[in-house]
Amino acid sequence: MMDQHPSKRLCSPDMSKQAGRPQDNAIRTALIRAAESLIMENGLTGVSIEAIAVRAETTRPSFYRRFDGVPAIILAVLEERFSTTLDEDFDTGNLPADLQSVQHEQVALFSDRLITRCLAGFLDSLHGNEQLQGFFLENFLAPRRAATAAILHRAIDRDEIPPGPDVEWICDLLTGPLVLRAVMPGLQPLDDMLISNTVTSALAALGYQPAGENPSPL
Repeated sequence: MMDQHPSKRLCSPDMSKQAGRPQDNAIRTALIRAAESLIMENGLTGVSIEAIAVRAETTRPSFYRRFDGVPAIILAVLEERFSTTLDEDFDTGNLPADLQSVQHEQVALFSDRLITRCLAGFLDSLHGNEQLQGFFLENFLAPRRAATAAILHRAIDRDEIPPGPDVEWICDLLTGPLVLRAVMPGLQPLDDMLISNTVTSALAALGYQPAGENPSPL
């Protein structure tokens, strides 16, 4: 099980964001970089609070003043490397292009060496650990899914898709094949064909038609 502070909840915020002092920011950055380098070298097996503190040339108490535990600092690494505001990043004015942009970003995410080094182990650590599940879902996956929902709602406003899409299913349809290929060795690569196929499947499930071509209800 990943290290976490015994006296704090797993999903409490990164306290250093409230401090704002240059030294605090420098130590926080050093801790994040240390965690990132340990993941890149050894995957999750090489990541512990002690190892992070030693690599960052600081102490365990210093770590705990900024993060609740290893899951919190992994989230900080993910937040720095990968956007959760996809609806703000991608607004092309039409749904197919928006979803293509989202999928290109997701392929970049799941192809990133940091993710390939830790994804399988991190997903495994979620089993049987409700706190860790909630931490990851609430702080990383949920904002990305909410951004996809915002993209779909813009498409509704443009009359590209009917109201009431199953947002959770569309998110699963877009992300599921990418996760499978990322964690299962020997499958086809994360490539442009996969992007095209997942977007086409999502558009079909959504009942997409170009703006202005949806028939008016009787």
